[in-house]
Amino acid sequence: MKKLRKVNPKKRKAQKKAAEELLAERTALLLDHPTECCICKATFKRTHETVKTWQVAVRHEAKTVRLTCPKCSAIINEFLEKRGKEE
Repeated sequence: MKKLRKVNPKKRKAQKKAAEELLAERTALLLDHPTECCICKATFKRTHETVKTWQVAVRHEAKTVRLTCPKCSAIINEFLEKRGKEE
């Protein structure tokens, strides 16, 4: 009788370990976020409102985290929209 699926526990274990390491690395990046806006240097105070309105940009390749206040993020989005229309 032929097996319906191949079970490769070593491969699954390696994949699980790699995924856990990647998650730990990315979580560490997010936990070490800056405490001020990267543009205007406004301080970030952790409240319910600021957590919802401030934007976090994580670049995994460069291992950088940028925090942007609502005012500066609006300026950035406006610039990106104009740039997108020009191209």
